[in-house]
Amino acid sequence: MGYMMDAPPSVGPMIKILRDMGQYRYDPADVFRDFIDYAVACLLVHGDKEVAERLKRKYGAEYSQLNGLLVAWIGILDREVADDGRSWFDALGTVYEYLASTHKKGWLGQFFTPSELCDLCTRIASDPENKPVGKRINDPAVGSGRMLLSYLAHNPGNYLYGEDIDPICAKMCALNLAFHGGQGQVSCMDSLALDDFRFGFQVNPYHAAGRYAAAGPPIPHLLPIGKEQSVTWQRGRQLMEEFKAGKVPAPAPKPTPPKPAKPQPMVSQLSLF
Repeated sequence: MGYMMDAPPSVGPMIKILRDMGQYRYDPADVFRDFIDYAVACLLVHGDKEVAERLKRKYGAEYSQLNGLLVAWIGILDREVADDGRSWFDALGTVYEYLASTHKKGWLGQFFTPSELCDLCTRIASDPENKPVGKRINDPAVGSGRMLLSYLAHNPGNYLYGEDIDPICAKMCALNLAFHGGQGQVSCMDSLALDDFRFGFQVNPYHAAGRYAAAGPPIPHLLPIGKEQSVTWQRGRQLMEEFKAGKVPAPAPKPTPPKPAKPQPMVSQLSLF
């Protein structure tokens, strides 16, 4: 089979651009990582001139191909995500997994939960008769955000929080949530070592009701945050201080062992043979 011709058809438009750029000059995996930075910069409320200048110097006349990737991604979402709001599609994670299976890059080291399993977990954890609203939903190893995307599709109106130690995964998650209309925070950090906070994003903060509500249709956007604005970091810090002060939850009581069943009398059976 030809060069990068075995990719999933669902993300074909994005793969085509990566294949065209990667045939002679650029590594498709590196292009994809730069595209993630480009897309994040496009969604930042105040932009990121430093990222734009860096990518312009690197790609020159082909810099516009990054915008082509963004347009291709939006087109895929428009085709794959139904208008009823009960479906979702992780095109970024699909491209990432394909590149991880075909390129030997140290930073391409993850494979994500299949979408069908994500939806199954969501249905198990959800009550269709009593949908939660305004709750905080957290995934401490979020990857590209599939678990949160599934929960968002089936239970809209909640605040979504995700953490991942991998920078590109944290950025993919933030982009996915933004374009699927979610609200919450995504942080690049080690969930088991709260001091290791690297960067974070507030996702679609201006979609809330208020003076921005009448500004037009909700546009996906991201707002950079530090650890002081991270709900996950602040809550983890609070728990650590409570633990050091000895304010730890009491252990759960040991379950009472069941009483042994009374022995039943043996009943003999008459045999004619």
